[in-house]
Amino acid sequence: MTIDEIKNDIAEIVSDLASTLQLYLVLKVDGKYELRLADVEDSEAMPELKNLFCEDLKASIIDNNEVKECRLSRDEEQPNSLYQYDYDEYPEDLGLFHEFDITTAVNSPRFDFTEDNLSTLFGFIIYIGNMNHGLSLFKKHYSIALIKRDSFLLGAKKDKRRFEKFSGDDIIRLNGTWQLIRLKDQIYVKDLGVLEKNLGFTKLIEKAAKAVIISIESLGIVENIDALSDEIENLSFARKLSRIQASSAVFAKELTANEIINFSKNTSALRGQFQYTEAQDKIILSTKKQKNAFLRLLNDDFLRSELTSEYYAANSKDSIKA
Repeated sequence: MTIDEIKNDIAEIVSDLASTLQLYLVLKVDGKYELRLADVEDSEAMPELKNLFCEDLKASIIDNNEVKECRLSRDEEQPNSLYQYDYDEYPEDLGLFHEFDITTAVNSPRFDFTEDNLSTLFGFIIYIGNMNHGLSLFKKHYSIALIKRDSFLLGAKKDKRRFEKFSGDDIIRLNGTWQLIRLKDQIYVKDLGVLEKNLGFTKLIEKAAKAVIISIESLGIVENIDALSDEIENLSFARKLSRIQASSAVFAKELTANEIINFSKNTSALRGQFQYTEAQDKIILSTKKQKNAFLRLLNDDFLRSELTSEYYAANSKDSIKA
Protein backbone atom coordinates (compact mmCIF):
# COMPACT_ATOMS: atom_id res chain seq x y z
CA MET A 1 0.00 0.00 0.00
CA THR A 2 1.07 3.59 -0.59
CA ILE A 3 1.26 5.94 2.36
CA ASP A 4 -2.00 7.59 1.25
CA GLU A 5 -3.73 4.20 1.15
CA ILE A 6 -2.37 3.43 4.63
CA LYS A 7 -3.63 6.77 5.96
CA ASN A 8 -7.06 6.31 4.39
CA ASP A 9 -7.43 2.78 5.74
CA ILE A 10 -6.50 3.82 9.28
CA ALA A 11 -8.73 6.90 9.13
CA GLU A 12 -11.68 4.79 8.00
CA ILE A 13 -11.21 2.40 10.92
CA VAL A 14 -10.69 4.93 13.72
CA SER A 15 -13.55 7.19 12.54
CA ASP A 16 -16.04 4.32 12.32
CA LEU A 17 -18.40 4.66 15.29
CA ALA A 18 -18.93 0.90 15.20
CA SER A 19 -15.23 0.23 15.76
CA THR A 20 -14.33 -1.12 19.16
CA LEU A 21 -11.05 -1.83 20.90
CA GLN A 22 -9.91 -5.15 22.29
CA LEU A 23 -6.80 -5.45 24.42
CA TYR A 24 -4.76 -8.66 24.37
CA LEU A 25 -1.85 -9.47 26.66
CA VAL A 26 1.11 -11.37 25.25
CA LEU A 27 2.64 -13.47 28.03
CA LYS A 28 6.01 -15.20 27.83
CA VAL A 29 5.77 -18.32 29.96
CA ASP A 30 8.68 -20.78 30.05
CA GLY A 31 10.02 -19.37 26.80
CA LYS A 32 6.70 -19.71 24.96
CA TYR A 33 4.24 -16.98 24.02
CA GLU A 34 0.60 -17.09 25.06
CA LEU A 35 -2.30 -14.77 24.27
CA ARG A 36 -4.79 -13.54 26.87
CA LEU A 37 -7.84 -11.36 26.34
CA ALA A 38 -7.97 -8.50 28.84
CA ASP A 39 -11.37 -7.99 30.44
CA VAL A 40 -11.49 -4.18 30.54
CA GLU A 41 -14.32 -2.27 32.21
CA ASP A 42 -16.59 -1.10 29.38
CA SER A 43 -18.37 2.08 30.39
CA GLU A 44 -15.39 4.36 31.13
CA ALA A 45 -12.02 2.62 30.78
CA MET A 46 -12.54 1.07 27.34
CA PRO A 47 -13.62 4.28 25.53
CA GLU A 48 -10.68 6.16 27.07
CA LEU A 49 -8.29 3.39 26.07
CA LYS A 50 -9.59 3.43 22.49
CA ASN A 51 -9.28 7.21 22.33
CA LEU A 52 -5.71 6.96 23.63
CA PHE A 53 -4.54 4.85 20.69
CA CYS A 54 -6.77 6.53 18.09
CA GLU A 55 -5.33 9.94 18.97
CA ASP A 56 -1.80 8.62 18.57
CA LEU A 57 -2.68 7.09 15.19
CA LYS A 58 -4.09 10.41 14.05
CA ALA A 59 -1.06 12.38 15.21
CA SER A 60 1.65 9.98 14.02
CA ILE A 61 0.12 8.84 10.71
CA ILE A 62 -3.23 10.27 9.56
CA ASP A 63 -2.44 13.97 10.18
CA ASN A 64 1.32 13.65 9.75
CA ASN A 65 2.30 15.21 6.42
CA GLU A 66 5.91 14.07 6.85
CA VAL A 67 5.29 10.34 7.31
CA LYS A 68 6.41 8.08 4.46
CA GLU A 69 6.35 4.39 3.61
CA CYS A 70 9.69 2.57 3.31
CA ARG A 71 10.94 -0.98 2.82
CA LEU A 72 12.53 -2.67 5.81
CA SER A 73 14.93 -4.77 3.74
CA ARG A 74 16.41 -1.90 1.76
CA ASP A 75 15.82 1.55 3.22
CA GLU A 76 18.03 3.32 5.76
CA GLU A 77 16.56 4.51 9.04
CA GLN A 78 14.80 7.84 8.57
CA PRO A 79 12.48 9.87 10.82
CA ASN A 80 8.72 9.76 10.23
CA SER A 81 8.87 6.42 8.45
CA LEU A 82 6.70 3.31 8.38
CA TYR A 83 8.76 0.33 7.28
CA GLN A 84 6.95 -2.38 5.38
CA TYR A 85 8.09 -5.74 6.77
CA ASP A 86 9.17 -7.44 3.54
CA TYR A 87 11.29 -10.29 4.89
CA ASP A 88 10.12 -13.86 4.26
CA GLU A 89 10.89 -14.89 7.84
CA TYR A 90 9.57 -13.60 11.14
CA PRO A 91 11.41 -13.77 14.47
CA GLU A 92 9.77 -15.99 17.08
CA ASP A 93 9.09 -12.98 19.31
CA LEU A 94 6.88 -11.59 16.56
CA GLY A 95 5.01 -14.84 15.97
CA LEU A 96 1.75 -14.07 17.78
CA PHE A 97 1.45 -10.66 16.17
CA HIS A 98 2.21 -12.01 12.70
CA GLU A 99 -0.40 -14.76 13.10
CA PHE A 100 -2.98 -12.63 14.93
CA ASP A 101 -6.53 -13.05 13.58
CA ILE A 102 -9.42 -11.36 15.35
CA THR A 103 -11.87 -14.17 14.44
CA THR A 104 -9.84 -16.65 16.50
CA ALA A 105 -8.36 -14.19 19.00
CA VAL A 106 -11.80 -13.40 20.45
CA ASN A 107 -11.89 -16.97 21.73
CA SER A 108 -8.59 -16.60 23.59
CA PRO A 109 -8.69 -17.33 27.32
CA ARG A 110 -9.19 -14.24 29.47
CA PHE A 111 -6.40 -13.04 31.71
CA ASP A 112 -7.04 -14.48 35.16
CA PHE A 113 -5.15 -13.04 38.12
CA THR A 114 -5.51 -16.36 39.99
CA GLU A 115 -3.76 -18.30 37.20
CA ASP A 116 -1.73 -15.76 35.20
CA ASN A 117 1.07 -13.51 36.38
CA LEU A 118 1.68 -9.98 35.12
CA SER A 119 5.40 -10.52 35.69
CA THR A 120 5.32 -12.67 32.53
CA LEU A 121 3.82 -9.84 30.47
CA PHE A 122 5.84 -9.34 27.26
CA GLY A 123 3.66 -6.97 25.28
CA PHE A 124 0.20 -6.01 24.06
CA ILE A 125 -1.78 -6.51 20.89
CA ILE A 126 -4.41 -3.81 20.48
CA TYR A 127 -7.16 -4.48 17.96
CA ILE A 128 -9.31 -1.58 16.71
CA GLY A 129 -12.21 -2.20 14.32
CA ASN A 130 -14.95 -4.74 13.84
CA MET A 131 -14.95 -8.41 12.93
CA ASN A 132 -14.65 -7.62 9.21
CA HIS A 133 -12.25 -4.69 9.08
CA GLY A 134 -9.70 -3.48 11.56
CA LEU A 135 -6.07 -2.91 12.45
CA SER A 136 -3.74 -4.42 15.02
CA LEU A 137 -1.05 -2.64 17.01
CA PHE A 138 1.86 -4.17 18.88
CA LYS A 139 3.12 -2.43 21.99
CA LYS A 140 6.14 -3.73 23.90
CA HIS A 141 5.75 -3.91 27.66
CA TYR A 142 8.60 -2.92 29.95
CA SER A 143 8.84 -3.90 33.60
CA ILE A 144 9.06 -0.23 34.60
CA ALA A 145 5.44 0.15 33.41
CA LEU A 146 4.21 -2.44 35.94
CA ILE A 147 3.60 -1.22 39.47
CA LYS A 148 3.41 -4.17 41.86
CA ARG A 149 0.83 -4.30 44.61
CA ASP A 150 3.56 -4.27 47.30
CA SER A 151 4.87 -0.90 46.06
CA PHE A 152 4.40 2.15 48.23
CA LEU A 153 2.59 4.75 46.12
CA LEU A 154 1.94 8.37 46.96
CA GLY A 155 -0.83 10.14 45.09
CA ALA A 156 -1.34 13.89 44.93
CA LYS A 157 -4.85 15.05 45.83
CA LYS A 158 -5.82 18.08 43.77
CA ASP A 159 -8.22 19.39 46.39
CA LYS A 160 -5.71 19.01 49.21
CA ARG A 161 -2.19 20.18 49.93
CA ARG A 162 -0.93 16.73 50.70
CA PHE A 163 0.11 13.38 49.28
CA GLU A 164 -1.80 10.28 50.33
CA LYS A 165 -0.99 6.62 50.04
CA PHE A 166 -2.55 4.96 47.02
CA SER A 167 -3.47 1.32 47.58
CA GLY A 168 -4.63 -1.34 45.15
CA ASP A 169 -3.60 -4.38 43.17
CA ASP A 170 -0.97 -4.53 40.41
CA ILE A 171 -1.16 -1.54 38.06
CA ILE A 172 -0.20 -1.38 34.38
CA ARG A 173 0.74 2.03 33.06
CA LEU A 174 -0.33 2.51 29.44
CA ASN A 175 0.02 5.30 26.91
CA GLY A 176 -1.03 5.40 23.27
CA THR A 177 2.37 4.72 21.74
CA TRP A 178 3.00 1.56 19.73
CA GLN A 179 5.81 0.07 17.64
CA LEU A 180 4.19 -2.06 14.91
CA ILE A 181 0.91 -1.91 13.01
CA ARG A 182 -0.79 -4.62 10.95
CA LEU A 183 -3.13 -3.64 8.11
CA LYS A 184 -4.64 -6.11 5.64
CA ASP A 185 -2.13 -8.82 6.63
CA GLN A 186 0.82 -6.47 6.09
CA ILE A 187 3.03 -5.45 9.01
CA TYR A 188 4.59 -1.98 9.17
CA VAL A 189 7.26 -1.03 11.69
CA LYS A 190 7.32 2.42 13.26
CA ASP A 191 10.06 1.81 15.85
CA LEU A 192 13.07 -0.04 14.42
CA GLY A 193 14.85 0.01 17.78
CA VAL A 194 12.19 -2.13 19.46
CA LEU A 195 12.12 -4.53 16.51
CA GLU A 196 15.87 -5.04 16.65
CA LYS A 197 16.49 -4.95 20.40
CA ASN A 198 13.37 -6.59 21.82
CA LEU A 199 11.76 -8.71 19.11
CA GLY A 200 14.61 -10.91 17.93
CA PHE A 201 15.04 -9.24 14.53
CA THR A 202 18.82 -8.98 14.99
CA LYS A 203 19.23 -12.66 14.12
CA LEU A 204 17.50 -12.12 10.77
CA ILE A 205 19.73 -9.12 10.05
CA GLU A 206 22.84 -11.21 10.74
CA LYS A 207 21.52 -14.01 8.55
CA ALA A 208 20.86 -11.60 5.66
CA ALA A 209 24.28 -9.99 6.14
CA LYS A 210 26.01 -13.39 5.92
CA ALA A 211 24.12 -14.12 2.69
CA VAL A 212 25.42 -10.85 1.22
CA ILE A 213 28.99 -11.75 2.20
CA ILE A 214 28.61 -15.02 0.29
CA SER A 215 27.46 -13.05 -2.77
CA ILE A 216 30.41 -10.66 -2.43
CA GLU A 217 32.79 -13.60 -2.13
CA SER A 218 31.40 -15.15 -5.31
CA LEU A 219 31.98 -11.82 -7.06
CA GLY A 220 35.69 -12.20 -6.29
CA ILE A 221 36.23 -8.53 -5.54
CA VAL A 222 37.62 -8.65 -1.97
CA GLU A 223 40.97 -10.21 -1.16
CA ASN A 224 40.29 -10.63 2.59
CA ILE A 225 36.57 -11.46 2.83
CA ASP A 226 36.95 -12.26 6.56
CA ALA A 227 37.31 -8.52 7.14
CA LEU A 228 33.57 -8.22 6.47
CA SER A 229 32.62 -11.32 8.45
CA ASP A 230 34.43 -9.89 11.48
CA GLU A 231 31.99 -6.94 11.53
CA ILE A 232 28.76 -8.99 11.60
CA GLU A 233 28.34 -8.55 15.36
CA ASN A 234 28.32 -4.78 14.84
CA LEU A 235 24.57 -4.27 14.38
CA SER A 236 24.88 -0.97 12.50
CA PHE A 237 27.35 -2.48 10.03
CA ALA A 238 25.34 -5.71 9.69
CA ARG A 239 22.19 -3.69 8.97
CA LYS A 240 23.92 -1.76 6.17
CA LEU A 241 25.42 -4.96 4.80
CA SER A 242 22.10 -6.82 4.84
CA ARG A 243 20.41 -4.15 2.72
CA ILE A 244 22.89 -4.29 -0.15
CA GLN A 245 21.53 -7.26 -2.06
CA ALA A 246 17.93 -6.02 -1.92
CA SER A 247 18.59 -2.39 -2.79
CA SER A 248 21.79 -2.21 -4.85
CA ALA A 249 21.72 -1.77 -8.61
CA VAL A 250 25.29 -3.14 -8.58
CA PHE A 251 23.95 -6.63 -7.91
CA ALA A 252 20.75 -6.13 -9.89
CA LYS A 253 22.72 -5.25 -13.04
CA GLU A 254 25.28 -8.00 -12.33
CA LEU A 255 28.28 -5.71 -12.70
CA THR A 256 31.63 -7.46 -12.84
CA ALA A 257 34.40 -7.07 -10.26
CA ASN A 258 36.48 -5.29 -12.91
CA GLU A 259 33.77 -2.70 -13.57
CA ILE A 260 33.33 -2.02 -9.85
CA ILE A 261 37.07 -1.69 -9.18
CA ASN A 262 37.55 0.66 -12.14
CA PHE A 263 34.74 2.85 -10.79
CA SER A 264 36.38 2.94 -7.34
CA LYS A 265 39.68 4.04 -8.90
CA ASN A 266 38.34 6.64 -11.30
CA THR A 267 35.55 8.29 -9.30
CA SER A 268 36.63 11.35 -7.33
CA ALA A 269 34.32 10.49 -4.42
CA LEU A 270 36.15 7.18 -3.90
CA ARG A 271 39.59 7.66 -5.37
CA GLY A 272 42.30 6.89 -2.81
CA GLN A 273 39.98 5.23 -0.29
CA PHE A 274 40.95 1.63 -1.05
CA GLN A 275 44.01 -0.56 -1.17
CA TYR A 276 44.33 -3.07 -3.99
CA THR A 277 46.23 -6.29 -4.54
CA GLU A 278 49.43 -6.19 -6.55
CA ALA A 279 47.49 -7.34 -9.60
CA GLN A 280 45.00 -4.49 -9.03
CA ASP A 281 42.09 -6.93 -9.41
CA LYS A 282 40.86 -7.11 -5.80
CA ILE A 283 40.22 -4.71 -2.94
CA ILE A 284 41.94 -5.10 0.43
CA LEU A 285 39.87 -3.95 3.41
CA SER A 286 42.15 -3.02 6.29
CA THR A 287 40.29 -0.31 8.21
CA LYS A 288 36.71 0.33 9.31
CA LYS A 289 36.67 3.43 7.11
CA GLN A 290 37.54 1.30 4.09
CA LYS A 291 34.85 -1.23 4.98
CA ASN A 292 32.18 1.46 5.23
CA ALA A 293 33.34 2.99 1.94
CA PHE A 294 33.11 -0.47 0.36
CA LEU A 295 29.49 -0.80 1.51
CA ARG A 296 28.70 2.59 -0.04
CA LEU A 297 30.37 1.42 -3.24
CA LEU A 298 28.34 -1.79 -3.46
CA ASN A 299 25.14 0.01 -2.50
CA ASP A 300 25.69 2.52 -5.31
CA ASP A 301 25.28 5.36 -2.83
CA PHE A 302 26.55 8.04 -5.17
CA LEU A 303 24.66 10.77 -7.00
CA ARG A 304 26.36 13.32 -9.17
CA SER A 305 24.82 16.76 -9.48
CA GLU A 306 24.32 17.84 -13.08
CA LEU A 307 24.58 21.44 -11.88
CA THR A 308 27.76 21.34 -9.80
CA SER A 309 29.26 17.97 -10.82
CA GLU A 310 29.65 17.20 -7.07
CA TYR A 311 29.01 13.73 -5.65
CA TYR A 312 26.46 13.18 -2.88
CA ALA A 313 25.51 10.27 -0.66
CA ALA A 314 22.25 8.93 -2.11
CA ASN A 315 20.48 8.59 1.24
CA SER A 316 21.56 11.65 3.20
CA LYS A 317 22.80 13.90 0.35
CA ASP A 318 25.84 14.67 2.46
CA SER A 319 28.68 15.88 0.26
CA ILE A 320 31.40 13.27 -0.21
CA LYS A 321 34.88 14.72 -0.46
CA ALA A 322 37.48 13.06 -2.64
